Amino acid sequence: MKIITIISYCLLSLTLLLQMPLGYSETISILSDKWYPINGEPNSSHPGYMIEIAETILNKQGHKLDYRLAPWKRSLAEVRQGHANCVVGAYKSDAPDFIYPKNSWGKAEFNFYMASDNPSSWTYKGIDSLGSMNLGVISGYTYSSDLDSYIAANRNGSLVQLASGEKALEKNIRKLLAKRLDIIISYQPVMANKLVELGMAGNIKRVGLLENSQNMYIACSPKKESSKHYTQLFSDGISELRASGELKLILDKYDLKDW
Repeated sequence: MKIITIISYCLLSLTLLLQMPLGYSETISILSDKWYPINGEPNSSHPGYMIEIAETILNKQGHKLDYRLAPWKRSLAEVRQGHANCVVGAYKSDAPDFIYPKNSWGKAEFNFYMASDNPSSWTYKGIDSLGSMNLGVISGYTYSSDLDSYIAANRNGSLVQLASGEKALEKNIRKLLAKRLDIIISYQPVMANKLVELGMAGNIKRVGLLENSQNMYIACSPKKESSKHYTQLFSDGISELRASGELKLILDKYDLKDW
């Protein structure tokens, strides 16, 4: 009888242990390049809506967030190697080997841009319309399967120029205005905020929309056993924030709509 009681106690303790949040009171590290309003300056009043979502969800579970900026390719490499937990603003095509939550954290539509003083009447009408246009993109980003293939085929020539580093978008904008590029591509809210930041809001015009939108996610390291737990937590958490109205409050802060 005593043995049965001890076994029952052990089974009950094991059950309670398994029900506890994995890695309770852990600090979760997130890396990404600055892509405001998705993610902005760490420790600011507006760190980006995905950072605020992540921090809110983690805090509700007793965890802390360590968010840092790094170039996108380095962010992916660090998380892939298990040196950090997650990246934000990722598409599944960015890192197919990463662990993704079921629920996305946004949807991105990419626009093509041209200098406002460019007299060309060119507009984007599919990959074939790129013709001889000099296109500026960001190294390590994915856009759509067709455009990604076009970039891969032309990246070593003059038709595609890749920018990298922490100011990749700014580099492309300045090259566009210096007539070193004909067109660049970016997610519209990110471009709009960057142009305001640079004081160049009237210097660039939209000249077409890429056909396919992309779901955006927080994506976690394939090297960490905890990634499945945290992606489940993030997937459930976004649904709870939406139901409670907390998600709307966060998005309103950045003048964004729910997707």
